[in-house]
Amino acid sequence: MRGKQRALLGAGALLAGTAIGVLARQKTPIAADRKSRDSFALHNRGLVPVGQSGWTRPEGEAPSYPVLDQSIDADVVVVGAGLAGSSLALHLAEAGLSVAVLETRQPGWGASGRNAGHVLPIFKDMALLDSFPMGGKAFREAFRAHHTIPFDLAEKHGIDCDAVRSGYLNAAVSRGEFEKFRDAFAYLERDGFQKVYLLGAADMQAAMGSTYYPYGVMFENGGRVNPYLLTHGIIARAAALGAKVYGGSEALSLEPVGTRWRVRTAQGDVLADRVVFCTAAYPTDIVPAFETCFYPLTAYALTTKPLGAEADALIMPGGATLAQVPVDLNPLVKDRHGRLILSSLPSVSHPQDGEAHFRNQLAWIHTVWPESRAMDIRLEQYWTGRVAMRTREFPGAYDMGGGVYGLMHFNAWGNVMAPLMGKLLAEGLANDAPDTLPFPLEKPRTVLYRPQQELLLRRTLLPVARLGQKLGLLR
Repeated sequence: MRGKQRALLGAGALLAGTAIGVLARQKTPIAADRKSRDSFALHNRGLVPVGQSGWTRPEGEAPSYPVLDQSIDADVVVVGAGLAGSSLALHLAEAGLSVAVLETRQPGWGASGRNAGHVLPIFKDMALLDSFPMGGKAFREAFRAHHTIPFDLAEKHGIDCDAVRSGYLNAAVSRGEFEKFRDAFAYLERDGFQKVYLLGAADMQAAMGSTYYPYGVMFENGGRVNPYLLTHGIIARAAALGAKVYGGSEALSLEPVGTRWRVRTAQGDVLADRVVFCTAAYPTDIVPAFETCFYPLTAYALTTKPLGAEADALIMPGGATLAQVPVDLNPLVKDRHGRLILSSLPSVSHPQDGEAHFRNQLAWIHTVWPESRAMDIRLEQYWTGRVAMRTREFPGAYDMGGGVYGLMHFNAWGNVMAPLMGKLLAEGLANDAPDTLPFPLEKPRTVLYRPQQELLLRRTLLPVARLGQKLGLLR
């Protein structure tokens, strides 16, 4: 990129003082370079329009919600309409509270419309729950009952979002890594959360259509979902139950009014008893603490065009969502349209180059399914988004005092945890008993070096892992 910029600047200098017609011919590459710079910045920061997300295809973007242009009153105002905010609004509305939802753009614009579509129905650090109220018993029970919440909400409310409990398959080449992974998640079956299937070579070939990975651990209650359509389905149901939903309505200020709070937008305001920020990796600056308490990380996803019949029958014929053990370099979903959805972290030098990232993924596909080399598999859509990471394997549930809360930071685990935590927080607020929640509320803590995850993962660990994959040292 810098070399191209220098070349164009040099060409411009040589052309200074020449004829107008020659200068006019130079405008196209200069404009193209400016467009390229803009594309680099938007992709690098996960700010490309959500219409570039493959989850908006082929159905298209959902209808927009109106701008707030008046003063309104509510019991609770929810700032942010991703999966967490939408679930919170729905469950508050179901409990009979009046709710206003403010979204800077439109529901599902952020990570909830951009993530990889995995439904991973596990809790990663069970020991963490020991510090929760009642030793974590209440949260364990809530998670046991609702870790399938994407599927449950889709079924209950008739949301057409490709929510399929097709299983979550963790594939391994090494028997040692397989056994280590198996033992780490043995609690799922032992404690009655869900059935866990251990797959050998023949079962793996049947599930994957490939002999590449001889071992697998299948989580029965996992699968896939179109997160953009799920988000819009949830918020539409909340609106049907009386929640007032506003798009293009960025929260600009927060001020106390007696025992209540006023949230102002450019053209209106909401006066409410409580305010909950569900802004995750796209925070507003009106609560500065929510801007500095997570590690921002840019990720990408891409979709192929619908596979032909031969490739569709070959790749993941069992329909499970796929991850790899011990390093998940090529997570994969096959959706109802026969498209492959793959994801990873974008290159630091060319995050906007979808074709280059697709070639890397396609090389892995050809390795795992050698027959696919003769098949026509093409890129349909490429996009990036922002993830809010924490070092603690639990979402950020914050109490700022006086009725101001935060619910965010799902560590790339949001299709289950975001709607689940929204439901649980709604129950606590509806009962006017946030102190009885099955998880602790905390104060946000500023992280010491926010670019840490980007530098460690995108600049160091991922390139090394990709090199190891190319050399056959990591599969």
